[in-house]
Amino acid sequence: MTVLSVRSFFCAGLILLLLFTCGISAKTIPPTDTLDGFDEFITQKMADFDVPGVVVGIIENDTVVYLKGFGVRELGKPEKVDPDTRFQIASVTKYFTGGAIGTLVDEGKLDWDTPVAEYLPGFTLKDPYVGNHSNLRDLLAHRTGLRRDGELLGRIGISNDEILYRMRFLESDAGFRERYLYSNAGYFIAGEVAAQAYGKSWENLTDERLIVPLGMTRSGARHETLYLDDNHITGHASTPDGTLEIIPFEEASLPAAGQIVSTGRDMTQWIRLMLNNGTIEGTMVLSPKTVEDIHAASFVAGPSGPLHDPNGAVGLGCDSYYFLDERVIEKNGALDGVRSIVVLIPGKKSGIVVIANKQLTAFPEAVRDEFLERYIGRSGIDLQALELQNQKGWNSLIKNPERPENPGPATISPGAIEGVYASPLYGIIQIDLGTDAEHMIIGLGPNRYQGNLVHWTDNTWYLSFPNPDDLVGYLTFIADESGTVTGIESNEFGPFTRA
Repeated sequence: MTVLSVRSFFCAGLILLLLFTCGISAKTIPPTDTLDGFDEFITQKMADFDVPGVVVGIIENDTVVYLKGFGVRELGKPEKVDPDTRFQIASVTKYFTGGAIGTLVDEGKLDWDTPVAEYLPGFTLKDPYVGNHSNLRDLLAHRTGLRRDGELLGRIGISNDEILYRMRFLESDAGFRERYLYSNAGYFIAGEVAAQAYGKSWENLTDERLIVPLGMTRSGARHETLYLDDNHITGHASTPDGTLEIIPFEEASLPAAGQIVSTGRDMTQWIRLMLNNGTIEGTMVLSPKTVEDIHAASFVAGPSGPLHDPNGAVGLGCDSYYFLDERVIEKNGALDGVRSIVVLIPGKKSGIVVIANKQLTAFPEAVRDEFLERYIGRSGIDLQALELQNQKGWNSLIKNPERPENPGPATISPGAIEGVYASPLYGIIQIDLGTDAEHMIIGLGPNRYQGNLVHWTDNTWYLSFPNPDDLVGYLTFIADESGTVTGIESNEFGPFTRA
């Protein structure tokens, strides 16, 4: 795992619908000629990318034309994935967060362009100007400049109110509205703004304003929805040597950025809603203006989509780009053991959702590419070969960085390092001796979230966590003239002082 974020390599989401018990339904018809051979394509791609189980749904003109599960929920077990199998949808959650906030914009309780400090008394960020001027559009379009290390705050055992307070200690990696910089912390803040305006949690808002009205009966904004019955997937990943293994689920550390659980069937409802400008079965859930705002280009993101549109943009929970002459809306996601993507072609009234029970796989993008070529036109480029090449880059993310060939010796012993340190952002960090002089153990925050320290070179140690999606980085220990360790310096985690 490198210091780069795993999530920064992901960007889209997809799923579709069929029948629902609360009165909302979409007629399902046989696949059109456009989808001839699509089953065989999916099966081949599963083999190419070594994916155990997937669900795929496609909407055309407000009708589900394709909705199928393939493969197994868990490697080595016979239970099949079907349209009602529960998956985490990971960062496709952000698309829903934009929609949930949109319901409050429609009511006049929130505005995309009002500074969030007007909704959250006492809120600020490290740069007071950014804290005073950031609005929901800034947060949802990843244009605040906030860096991603705020995600660890959701794992260390502090409340949402405390996380929100500590955002003022989070560093920025870019200037305000200077460039696109993916930030789950921004979505957490936006979720808290919405919760404050709604008078209930982000989870309640999302369930009550979107998931229930859409008849998404097997979906929910809480992680525990995944376990309501046995029809759910297990996460998988490839090891560095290519072996497929079962891995634990990752619980999204900042809920509004990635916590929703859903199914292929349920996700088709969301696609119908957004393709129909906020209305489903004659009921308006979002106003057309709000859907337009969510899908509009709020910030330039740079090259995007399978053809690397140089003017790719980010909206309010989703992204957009052109594929040939058609504008495409997309959101993807990734958590440990799962990948997801949702793609809409508004001009064709078509969309797709793809979810796979494997971490760091380009399978969803491979299916997306084929969908776009079938519904828009052939690109003249071998996009499938490109996705196999992209997979090699993603595989590199599961490899640990290589220690310097000739590391310098530490001048500070582990015994001198052992102890308690403090940071405004993370609070207390407890460092304990490990199995030998090259290894130590850390406990971060009130719940002592455990990480591992490995000596790197000189007085610098490499910090990682068992969850491969967590921030990693380097800690350099500082000692005074007497040899007493006084603190820690880290580009990734910020400074700590000896407590």
